[in-house]
Amino acid sequence: MKNIRIAALSITALACLTTLFVRIPLPSRGYFNVGDVAVVFGGLVLGFMNPRQGALWALAACGVGSALADILGGFAVFAPLTFLAKGAEGALAAVAANRTGATQYAMLTLGGLAMIAVYFIGEMLMPNIGLQGAAAEILANVIQAVGGAVGGFFAAKALRKTGMI
Repeated sequence: MKNIRIAALSITALACLTTLFVRIPLPSRGYFNVGDVAVVFGGLVLGFMNPRQGALWALAACGVGSALADILGGFAVFAPLTFLAKGAEGALAAVAANRTGATQYAMLTLGGLAMIAVYFIGEMLMPNIGLQGAAAEILANVIQAVGGAVGGFFAAKALRKTGMI
């Protein structure tokens, strides 16, 4: 249990730092980032480490780390949405960790779709963003989701080959 706590804390820091590392502003005052790679990677690692509870650890670690990046980066209004979006994406990646083939890819896809849906619905309901702003961010969120799934999958797979998880 101690190891997964350390891993979850590390994933929280990783998600926060990678989200802050590259930020490209978007029309609705949000930003495009590479933090999804850390979210998917973190979800997969925590899922490998603890198949029964990995999704809960990933929900917390990925959600908190990404939301913290919003707060530290000056986008605190997005922090609750980010917690839900990235937490769901990380949790579904953790579920995918112990699946194989098409089921694994389907779970990673569902994680990306969950992230996109949470941001779309949340931003659509925000008075300063609305439907037009939320729709304008769909493509950037799709790119983030695909890039995160591909990058996170290969990074976790490489780490797993080392025997560390």
